[in-house]
Order: sequence, then structure tokens, then C-alpha cells
Amino acid sequence: MNPLRCLLVDDERLARVELSALLHEAGGCTVVGEAANATAAAKLIKALKPDILFLDINMPQTNGFELLGQLDNPPPAVFVTAYDEFAVQAFAVQAFDYLLKPVRPQRLATTLDRLRANLITSAPARIFLPRSNGRRFVGLSDIILVRALHHYVRIYHPAGSDLLRQSFTDFISRLPQGAFFQANRSAYVRISSIGSLKRLSRGRYLLTLRSGEQETISEKQGVEWRRRLG
Repeated sequence: MNPLRCLLVDDERLARVELSALLHEAGGCTVVGEAANATAAAKLIKALKPDILFLDINMPQTNGFELLGQLDNPPPAVFVTAYDEFAVQAFAVQAFDYLLKPVRPQRLATTLDRLRANLITSAPARIFLPRSNGRRFVGLSDIILVRALHHYVRIYHPAGSDLLRQSFTDFISRLPQGAFFQANRSAYVRISSIGSLKRLSRGRYLLTLRSGEQETISEKQGVEWRRRLG
């Protein structure tokens, strides 16, 4: 398995140095970046796409919880803090783990082992969907329809639908190849979720999903539909 790509976020440089040394000693980890505040961390997360985020809670201006809330699809987060009173809140926001400073090597090794096991068994991956009344994780295997909506995508799944602020092009690049079909310029449909198919005029088709949503295959994509599905 490839080394875990880790990003360290802590406003104390010495804390980052110590954790980086512990990760090096643990083996199987690569520290791909470090940040001293949430603003820098958000930029690095977007650019580097780390496997895991080691995150302090108490930081100036924006704390660790607030940083996670600002991210559309954060990597698994391990809070590393000197305070144990935030543990309940950490797991309420779906933190992967919670480590107390000073971090013990054996405790860190346990976290890394759990993360590696999780990455192996969690395929297909999940996405994080922030909502006004909380947060939701949805597996890519549960997505049945994706529609473009300006600077957002609307994602349909068995529990309903959610908006995610991400470009349509970027999001669909994460979908399992072969499982989806581009019906038109603004919609991708999971093939296995199609309940019925009706031929329309000029090479177009009307797809009705088993969940009730409908989407029209454009004339251009109708050619690809016939080629692909016969």
C-alpha cells in the first residue's frame, strides 16, 4: 500500500516538528505539507488532497472545528490537542480519531493502522455533504444522479438529495468509470438505477429512474447511448 499522505495543521511550529518526527518513526507515512493556520491549511488541502489531516483545535482566528466546517469534502481528520474536553464535539463532526498531546507513539500507530484498514475497506469512497442541520456522508456507490446547478452540483441518493459547492466537471471525475452515463450537458445518471427508457423524437430518450427522477438524453448523447447499450 502506498504511504499515507499526511497534512499537519498546528499554529505551534514545535508541535508540527514533533508530530512529523513521530510519523517518520511510525513508517508508512509522508508529510506532504504543514500549515500554521486554517487559511493556509484550506489551500493546501485543496492543492495536495492528503489522505489524512492531523489538526489542532485551538488556533488563532479559525479553530479546527471551523476549518472542517468550511471544507466541502475534507479528508479524514485526526484532532491532536492538549485538551480532552473537545472529544465529544470532535466525534460529532465525524473526526476519525482524537489524540492528546504529548502524542504517544503506540497510540499514533494504532490510529494509523485503523486508517489504513479503513482506506482499504471503505471503497468506494464517501463524500462529505455539509447541510444546514448537520452533516452527511454519502458513498459514491449510493449516488444515482448528479445534476449541474451553476457553481454547485445536486447529488441524488437514497436518502434524498444535497447540494455541494463544486464544479460539475470536478465532481463527475470522481465517479466510478463505467457505472454512469452522461445523459446531457448537465446530468450524469447511474445506469443501474434506470427504471424505464422511452424513445423521443430526433434520437432523444427519456430516462425514468426507479426513484422517480427523470432526465432526457440529448440527441448528441443518444448516439453514444445506442453505441454503449445497444
